[in-house]
Amino acid sequence: MDNSCNKEICEEGPLMTNNNEERPQWQVNQNRHTRFRTIVSVLRRYNVLSNLARQKNPDQVRAAFEELGPTFIKIGQILSSRTDIVKPEFANEFKKLQNNVRADDFSVVKQTIEQQTGKPINEMFAQFDERPFASASMGQTHHATLLNGQKVVVKVQHPGIDAEVALDISLFERALPLLRYIPESSVVDLREMVGEIKRSLFNELDTSIEVKNGLRFYRLNNADDIIRVPRVYAKYSTQKVLVNQYMPGTTIQHFMAQMLAADEDGNHQYDDERRYLAHVLVQNFLKQVFEDGFFHADPHPGNILLRELQPDDIGYHDTVPKHGGKIGKRQLPPYRLVYLDFGMMGEISPALMAGIANVVVAVTTEDTHQVGKAILAISNRTGVVDEEAFFSELAPFLSQYYNSGLGDIDFQGLLFEMVKVCRSNNIQMNPAVTMLGKAFGTIEGIVETLDPTLSMMDVARPFARKYIRENFNWRNELEDGMLASLQSLRDAPKIPSRLLSALDTFENGQTRVNLVFAHRKMFIDRIDSMVNKIVLSVILAALIVGSSLLVQSHPDNSWITNIGIFGYVSAVVVIIGLLIGTLHSWYTHWRRK
Repeated sequence: MDNSCNKEICEEGPLMTNNNEERPQWQVNQNRHTRFRTIVSVLRRYNVLSNLARQKNPDQVRAAFEELGPTFIKIGQILSSRTDIVKPEFANEFKKLQNNVRADDFSVVKQTIEQQTGKPINEMFAQFDERPFASASMGQTHHATLLNGQKVVVKVQHPGIDAEVALDISLFERALPLLRYIPESSVVDLREMVGEIKRSLFNELDTSIEVKNGLRFYRLNNADDIIRVPRVYAKYSTQKVLVNQYMPGTTIQHFMAQMLAADEDGNHQYDDERRYLAHVLVQNFLKQVFEDGFFHADPHPGNILLRELQPDDIGYHDTVPKHGGKIGKRQLPPYRLVYLDFGMMGEISPALMAGIANVVVAVTTEDTHQVGKAILAISNRTGVVDEEAFFSELAPFLSQYYNSGLGDIDFQGLLFEMVKVCRSNNIQMNPAVTMLGKAFGTIEGIVETLDPTLSMMDVARPFARKYIRENFNWRNELEDGMLASLQSLRDAPKIPSRLLSALDTFENGQTRVNLVFAHRKMFIDRIDSMVNKIVLSVILAALIVGSSLLVQSHPDNSWITNIGIFGYVSAVVVIIGLLIGTLHSWYTHWRRK
């Protein structure tokens, strides 16, 4: 059985047996029902759906995910980097999730590799560490050496984890109808959230996607100044096995901790190194965005290694061209930055890249309307959009960015609130844009720690202007300008006659003024509801008066009296219904507040 599952899941059993033979359908159905009852029970006990929908009590949701096992732990870890979906408080709580996954026996790992590659393990590796150095929800990682002597790391999926993830996601989707018991005050769309998680999980399960991403990222970024990218060995990689070049180093988070400790002691030995690292990170990330259109979407400190070189290490004496197009070479400093984990990457089309460049340049103007229009140009409209309302809601967030220093901005909170503003105004931000915003905020957090004086926006503006300048089609713009000028020349002689016609219209009293009334549909609906209630009240009053006249004027006629009584009863029923509806409306409004 898969050793990655916790006790509760192991007792229920995954869909696959040890020898990967399918279980009988009745046993599969029994496991499915048992697992579904477990998921629903835990979700209800910790109020997971309600807490997620209202973005409250993140500690309860984290506890539920830990109890539900590897799939839900991975869901939480994915959400910990998606501050466009959940509040920063949730993201920070999910970062505490620990896998606590037992490693598979080497015999299981060996069987997976040989089944996936179709070759004995000793025909691919001269040496393979039987004990993994890391084990996570989806798989575990081993050190190994290829036949040519190259040291590599081999990531192998746990057997049956794909079926287990598919089962848990399908059951979690079945639990979503419980949303109807949650009052209408949700902050996030849970169905949309589950869809995003589902795509992320299944992409991670297909290692071939990470292989393609790694090959492309290596080609575009390896040896860019001090940036290094481990080579992906596609020849040895399959859907469930990933083989990467081994690169030693410690996480940049470890370096930042050393740097801050030195600062507290008044030691400035890291000053030059920290500024250089910050500059290279910013320059390389903006190159990924504005030149490559392909960027690392999860550049958190754990995915960036820092390797200190010794004089006898390969690459210690590497040189690169001087800055600013100067002639000659300069020697690189004795350290390298290494990017890891290419499962989550972002891709930007040329049209979207131009739109993002326009947003960056528009921010320079500090003009809310210009920035808002640039954002609308790269977003989708899911309904009627009141642009003026959108601009007015956008202004407070932009003013924070205009008037605050880099260290004073909560970028995670800013991104979450921005997405909320867009959703409330029927604007759907392009997924690549939200992914870029999250990656931008992550990199900016690292840079702010390394060099608080360096602003990513200050560096991004020249990149954006350069992109616009290089992609500006002078010939097309000149032709468009000439056509517009010719049209203006043709229309110029008509101006006096049109002005005279307008004056005649004013003089004859035929002028019409069109007013733009914000939220007019809501206003009209309210007026319509009020008119309907007034009409219904008049009808009820007439019904009561008419019924009273019938009863009093024909006391001896039983069937006419019955008609009057029926009128009374009907009026009472309608009045009770109106009263219940009004009370329910007040209650809903109170809960929403």
